[in-house]
Parts: sequence; structure tokens; C-alpha cells
Amino acid sequence: MLTTGRLTPGLLIRGLLTTGLLITGGLLTGCSTPPTTFRPAGVTTPDGTGSPASPASSAHHMAGQAATGSLTWPPFGGNVHIFMPGWLPADRGEVPAVVAAKNFLLAFLYAEYRGNQDDRWTRYVSGDVLAALKANLSGPSVTTESFTGAISFSHMRAYPDPTTTGAIDVSECFDTSASHNTSLATGKIIPDRIPADQHYYRNTDVMARKNGQWNVVSVYPVVYYPRAPECRP
Repeated sequence: MLTTGRLTPGLLIRGLLTTGLLITGGLLTGCSTPPTTFRPAGVTTPDGTGSPASPASSAHHMAGQAATGSLTWPPFGGNVHIFMPGWLPADRGEVPAVVAAKNFLLAFLYAEYRGNQDDRWTRYVSGDVLAALKANLSGPSVTTESFTGAISFSHMRAYPDPTTTGAIDVSECFDTSASHNTSLATGKIIPDRIPADQHYYRNTDVMARKNGQWNVVSVYPVVYYPRAPECRP
């Protein structure tokens, strides 16, 4: 993942995007190939048409909101199911940082879902990492792809960053083993060539308060299972 001066740019996208997204196989929805350009559900194209999110998907998102502290859910379509833990830290001072981190993760995943045609994630980011993330999202492996599946987060933690005074690290496990990246042009599933262990990894975002708002200011490198044993499949 990316940081301000700590890491090599590109690692965040390799963890969050290139390997696919956190998915549980039981809820996957098939992706058919339409006769023209594929449109992910919930995406409106420049001509004003598109496939709205399904009522079931919207209901699932609303339930998640109630459980996780009024999160801001992007309009993923019915072909995506996201599972965000309701966990919040016991330290009330850390709660806003965790909620902001969850909102960033949801918005960033939606940017990939849209093939980098949505930038709402930028409201949760500040500093040099913003430009680095934008650069990674602009790559063809993102702009030409979407995804389907059930996306899950687990084993969330929050703790003081060891090097940045006042910053809070928010970490969580991703499980991408049942994800499916798809072509935006055709809707067809792209073959998965990711090594098996790289479907399970820990992500850590560094959150700092800027002008009264908690933002991502740095991102540590992803740590793959088995080096991240808590992310065991």
C-alpha cells in the first residue's frame, strides 16, 4: 500500500484492487454478457441509462449502516455484497477515525467497481498519499475493469501509530479468494492468476485529524497470509 515517504507507490492498489476484492462465494451473482458495452449495476452512463441497485442490495446496505455507525454506502449494484464489521473501538476518541477508515474503504472499492469513474473516496484522504492513490487508480488494470462478488472485512483493530503523533492506525483483514474481476467492455470474468495466499491479507490505513476531520494520510504495505495469521482463510 501507499504512504507518504514510507512505501513504494503501487502496493495499495495491488492489495485492494489487483488481487480483487474481499468476497464470500455463497452470495456471488452471475455476470451475464450483454450485447453492447457492459454496465455494472448501479452505474449510470453518460446517456443517463444504467442498471439501478437492487432493492435487496439497498436493504443490505441500510442494515450495515445501522450496525456500523452511520457509514456512507456507495450505490453498489445487486451483483456486489459488502460485509463491514459493526466493531468500534472501546476508546470513544478512536471511533471517528475508525468510521472514517471504513468509509474510505467502501468509497475506494466503489472507485474500482466503477473503473475509476467515481472520486468520492478523495474526501477521506489528504497529503501526498492522495496523488499516489490517484495515480494507481488511473492504471488500465483499474480503468478497464469492474468486479462482482461478496466483499468482506474482518479482524478490525485501532491503535496509536508508532511514528506519527496523534495518528490512529486502523487495520483489517481482506479475503479475496472468491472475488471476480470483470471486463468493463464485455462483463466477462477475467481469469484469476493471483497466488492463493495473496487472496488473504491485512491492510492498515494511518488516520490523522485534519481541520476537524479524520483522513487517511498514509497506508502501510499489505501483509499477506501466513505473515498475517489473523487473516487465515
